[in-house]
Amino acid sequence: MNLIVFSPTDDFAKFVDQWSQLYDPNTNWEANYYKHIKIGKPFTHNDIMELFEWQSQAGLGKIRTAAIKEKIYPHLDYINDMKFEETLDLTVFNEKFNDVAAVSRTLILHMIKPEVYPMFDQNVHVAYNFIHGIDMGPNDYPIKAEPRLKFYFRHFVPFITKVKGDIPMKKIDEALDTFGQLIKRNPKIKI
Repeated sequence: MNLIVFSPTDDFAKFVDQWSQLYDPNTNWEANYYKHIKIGKPFTHNDIMELFEWQSQAGLGKIRTAAIKEKIYPHLDYINDMKFEETLDLTVFNEKFNDVAAVSRTLILHMIKPEVYPMFDQNVHVAYNFIHGIDMGPNDYPIKAEPRLKFYFRHFVPFITKVKGDIPMKKIDEALDTFGQLIKRNPKIKI
């Protein structure tokens, strides 16, 4: 027999290893991440668009494409400059991208510093809350940008920084996304 049992662990590396294996890398969009994240090389406008398509796992549509072109493309030089800086001034970053949605802002941070800034979306938020024993109803994910970003910077980034070790950030994203999807679909699950 080939039975699977999920058991609790305090070992974040084991958690990531287990859940990242269940991530589906064969979507039409997954190759965009590795092709366009361009560690050590500057981004093009096309790289930015392709990474947003990877994040959404679908085409972006006219409105989102126009927003990226209007609100993010003008800052391509800044994004590329920050890729090669040792640190990133978050105050300046948030001023430049003040009118950009929270999930898009965290993607831009991840693009600039992929091993420092984790991805963040509803699935990841659900996973974080489950891991920390925080009950979350189906409508408890913050809708407005400010509460999302406050949670990201005050809780999520420090948590990932504390537990990351030498685990690649992409693997952490895969694990949290997969686990969060499971919890979201099965909110009464107990592991």
